[in-house]
Amino acid sequence: MPNMRSFCAGILAASATFAVGVSPALAHGGEALTKVNALMYWSLKFDIVTVTLLVLLVYGIGILRRGKGRNAPVWWRHLVFVVGVLVLFVALQSPIDAIAERSFWVHQIQHLLLRMVGPMLIALAVPDGVLTAGLPGVMRRFVIKPLASSTGLRHVAHFFSHPLVVFVVFVWSIYFWQIPSIHDAALTDPVLHYTMHVTMIFAGVIFFRVIFDRRLPPASLGFGYRQVMLIAAVMSTIFLGAVTALKSEEWYSAYDIHGRLFAQTGLMDEQIGGFVIWVPGSMMLIIAILLTIYAWNRTETAQFSSRDGWISSNMSALQHPQTEEELWIKVEKPNRAVAFALGAVTVSIFVLLMSTMVINASMQ
Repeated sequence: MPNMRSFCAGILAASATFAVGVSPALAHGGEALTKVNALMYWSLKFDIVTVTLLVLLVYGIGILRRGKGRNAPVWWRHLVFVVGVLVLFVALQSPIDAIAERSFWVHQIQHLLLRMVGPMLIALAVPDGVLTAGLPGVMRRFVIKPLASSTGLRHVAHFFSHPLVVFVVFVWSIYFWQIPSIHDAALTDPVLHYTMHVTMIFAGVIFFRVIFDRRLPPASLGFGYRQVMLIAAVMSTIFLGAVTALKSEEWYSAYDIHGRLFAQTGLMDEQIGGFVIWVPGSMMLIIAILLTIYAWNRTETAQFSSRDGWISSNMSALQHPQTEEELWIKVEKPNRAVAFALGAVTVSIFVLLMSTMVINASMQ
């Protein structure tokens, strides 16, 4: 489970991120779009720009205060955090937001950015410590500290850090908003549309926080369990994408209120959207699987090195294999775990391909 100071800082970061979604969700202006002006339709809002700049400013101050000390984050974490924030900003303020009201497949690109790409990058950066350091001292003392000591918030933090909960919420955010009646309602109701964006960002953030947790087990979820969560998420994403891409009739009528923006039938628009869910959505999760396997290997290596530093000389000698057989014995357990994860991914992809063929055949 995350410590409370970290979780509270995460809440502040998430709250700022959610605020970025308010204005664009409440005012798209999609009905004013044409094929000529669509790609130039940036709906920049003062409050959204301000919030985004404030988040980046606080993070920048945090970098300066953390300095280049022993516990300072490496440069790439700063880069991926900034890119993650900008991804959310682009998804909600660029022409993507307005076009999404008139095109199902563009809407799925927006959802991919909100639910996966942005949250993945932000969670991978583990920005909580830097954001906390960047806050004014008064805010740290009178906001972060009281929140961290709150029993009620502690229970909320534990609940939304439980692997089963974050997995269910993540998959729910993918499936629930694709239900045709609910999806159409969200397109015509600004408040519901805002709720859709918020829940997607929230689901992505809490899911990838667990996946990319930098603490070692048992303080965090074991890497094997993280692989299981990601593989299950890949399967659910491919299934939904395949069903949407291979269907034979239109499901979402709200896009026809002002007319689909591009010269394509409603069915083709939705089928392309299904492929967006299917292929790019699955690829983002596969990238997460590879990153997790890489972190798993680094963790095993660090643990071996750490053991060599404190155990007695005789035992230390045993930790340095001199023969091929000794090396095999030393690495057998971690290699077996990694091999199992890779094998599970391969089997899962095969099962999903076969399932897709069955779905395709059943829809003919």
